[in-house]
Amino acid sequence: MKSRVGSMAALALTGVLALGVPAVAQAGQPSNPGGSHRADHGRGYGKANAGGSSKGQAHRCMPHNRAYVESGTVDATTASTLAENTDGSWSGTLVVDVKNANHMAKADKGQTVTYTFTDAKLAVHFDGGTTGFSAGERVTLIGKEAFLPRRCTASGSAPEPVFRMVVVHPAIS
Repeated sequence: MKSRVGSMAALALTGVLALGVPAVAQAGQPSNPGGSHRADHGRGYGKANAGGSSKGQAHRCMPHNRAYVESGTVDATTASTLAENTDGSWSGTLVVDVKNANHMAKADKGQTVTYTFTDAKLAVHFDGGTTGFSAGERVTLIGKEAFLPRRCTASGSAPEPVFRMVVVHPAIS
């Protein structure tokens, strides 16, 4: 019986030591490990505000890109000179009679619009056997335009659309 009590005491002593060692090892760590960054939350610190104060510069007042899509026909009265450069970029002018437009391009609907491209990286797709920008051919321009939400002040001139794709279809007979 005596050996049994001795082994129980040794087992209890081992358990107490096992519980005490991690407490001593963690004595130098903060009570909230990994939570020190939470103390700065909401105080204007971080990558977005590395240059200084963020007062009056809410994220919602930064320009955001919106889709800018319009379609119509190549104008018959003014020649379009858009041509591919040797490096794959496009330069020249494209004159379009706009028939349809999305919300961002609605100001162009019903207008004749001239776009000037200089070394623009465009994906130009000639569909249905078309090979150029001839008068009367249907054209779709797809791109984006910087947009500022309401109640935000604009600095500089009005943003211009940046097109990434032009699709040309044959004229309707």
